[in-house]
Amino acid sequence: MAATRRSEARRRRAPRSPAALHPAPLVECVICGPESRTGLRVRFRRRGDAIVGSFTPRPAHQGYRGRMSGGLLAAIFDCLHYRLALVRGVVLAVTARIEVDYRAPVPLGRPVRFKARLVTRRGRVFDTRAVARLAGGAVAAESRAIYVEIPPSRLPGGGG
Repeated sequence: MAATRRSEARRRRAPRSPAALHPAPLVECVICGPESRTGLRVRFRRRGDAIVGSFTPRPAHQGYRGRMSGGLLAAIFDCLHYRLALVRGVVLAVTARIEVDYRAPVPLGRPVRFKARLVTRRGRVFDTRAVARLAGGAVAAESRAIYVEIPPSRLPGGGG
């Protein structure tokens, strides 16, 4: 009986597998796609209720002299925020709004650590927050986003 309750609880919990964070439709995503030839291949993981990841910008990611492009940082945030819906079983959610507040430049060749959390969920709407930290813990940027779940019936092919 206890084993049955445990297996039922596992089914109700959000998926934890790497596949849940990197589903097949995203294999060629320029930010996270493991099969993207020119992409960043940022890997995200679930840590408790948060999604975390890291990225080390190289010279190809430069914006201003020796610094990572701010637009690229925003794109990583966009991909990161989306994972908060994915781990809750959402098949597809789209960005309705994303804001990034830049606090410090991100130097090339040094890792940036990302962490995102869900603030609230109201039906199909996800309100999320994220932070990017430099080595040593200084905040490089903070982000807020709103995602809206697309019902499976509205997906191409009816979601099936």
